[in-house]
Amino acid sequence: MAAPDWQLAAFALTVLIGIIGGLIFVVLRMGSEEKAKAEPEARGQQRKRGALDRMQRGVARATAAEGEEEADEDEDGQDRGERRNAQKEQKKQEKKAAQQADKRQREQKEANKSEKQQKYTEKQQEREAERLRKEQEEQKAKLEKEQKEKEEFDQWKQMFAVEAEGEMDDGRDASVVERFIEHIKIRKVVNLEDLAADFQMRTTSVIDRIRELEKLNRLSGVLDDRGKYVYISPEEMTAVAEWLKRRGRVSRTDLIAACNRIIRLNPTEADKAKLDEEARLAADALEVTEEA
Repeated sequence: MAAPDWQLAAFALTVLIGIIGGLIFVVLRMGSEEKAKAEPEARGQQRKRGALDRMQRGVARATAAEGEEEADEDEDGQDRGERRNAQKEQKKQEKKAAQQADKRQREQKEANKSEKQQKYTEKQQEREAERLRKEQEEQKAKLEKEQKEKEEFDQWKQMFAVEAEGEMDDGRDASVVERFIEHIKIRKVVNLEDLAADFQMRTTSVIDRIRELEKLNRLSGVLDDRGKYVYISPEEMTAVAEWLKRRGRVSRTDLIAACNRIIRLNPTEADKAKLDEEARLAADALEVTEEA
């Protein structure tokens, strides 16, 4: 007996569902296998991509590091260049400052030298002015002294003029003064009475004249108590003074001995010749007078 249609349809549907289920299973199985195969490949690809990424990142880091190093080197080079430039500029400034300091020092030395030279010149000028002033004062004093001495001498000459006592002739006063001084200097030691007789004067007048001449520095000597005058030259006075300075305190005996040794009491040979000539002239004059 034939089966109903609905059963056949159910059977066909069941078979169809089984076929479809089998197909689905096969498809799923194949998808699983492909997925299983694809996963390792994906992981490999992923690992490759990771390695590549890591390599790229490493390269990037290396590049960055190199860039940083280059930048650092550039910066270091720039810094070194700047430092060298700064050092050069500093040395230049220091050299310039040293040159300026040296220049100021030289200028200060020149200024000090000029100031010292100016002070020295001013001091020299002051000294020269003081010297000229002293010379002028000395010259003035000398002229005044000479004038005073001349006036005193002119007054003193009048003392030799003929007075009421008639001691000498007119017109011979000037020459008499010189002869009076020369007479004493040549003989060194003169008797006052003889000197008065030679010049036709009183002894007291002779003493006065000698003292006046000593004030005028025309004569220098000693009047002793025996009526004699001992002429002492300026050179002999200086020699005695130097001897006293060397010896200091001395006794009277030593002083007398030194004076006798230093002071000449006798005429020199030249003075003796002059005395002989005076004696000859006096004798000739006497003969002429007697003949007259």
